[in-house]
Parts: sequence; structure tokens; C-alpha cells
Amino acid sequence: MSVDYDDGVLRVERISPPPGIRLTGEVDLDNCAHVRSALDSQSDAGPGDLLVDVSSLGFIDVAGVRILVETARGMEQGRRLVLRRASEDLCDLVEMAGWDRVPGLTVERVTTG
Repeated sequence: MSVDYDDGVLRVERISPPPGIRLTGEVDLDNCAHVRSALDSQSDAGPGDLLVDVSSLGFIDVAGVRILVETARGMEQGRRLVLRRASEDLCDLVEMAGWDRVPGLTVERVTTG
């Protein structure tokens, strides 16, 4: 793993395989450009899905989710942006905005048990 960004509020780490990033902390308007940059660099890391591990994300605002949705919309045919272990709050936000129907975006809910 390689840290792309860490300001004490948000930490962005590159992960692989599959290529992707792990988001830890909080994503908001002030730091979402760093998420976009990390996603852009990882989307060129190889074929297949791009994974975003959001299991350690405490908060994400609409600006942050838009970055994820825009990245998913820009994925090549047959590739997906996969949000792994998404919280109920994140899933609810994505569904309320209708973004769960965006081609190329897959949201995997966190499982408890």
C-alpha cells in the first residue's frame, strides 16, 4: 500500500490487486480533489474493476459521492467502480440521489454478522 494523501482528516491509500484506493476518515468539499486524483491515477493501473474500500470512511458529503459517480460514469465499457463495504448511510445517499442506477457503479453494503 502507498499513501497518496493524508491530512489528518482524510487518508487515501492505493491498494491492489485489484487496483483501487482505501478511504479512511472524512471526505468533503475541501479534500475531494485528492480522491479524484487518486482515482484517476488508479483507473489507469490496469484492466478490470476499480475498487474503493470505504469501510473506514466515517463521513462523505455529496461532493465526495459525486466524484465517485463521475469516475464510474467515465469507466470504459465492461469496467466498474466498486464501493466495497459501504455503510448504510452511504448506501442510502446513493439510492436517494438515484446514483445506484449509474452504469459502472456497484455499491457493496457492509455486512454484519
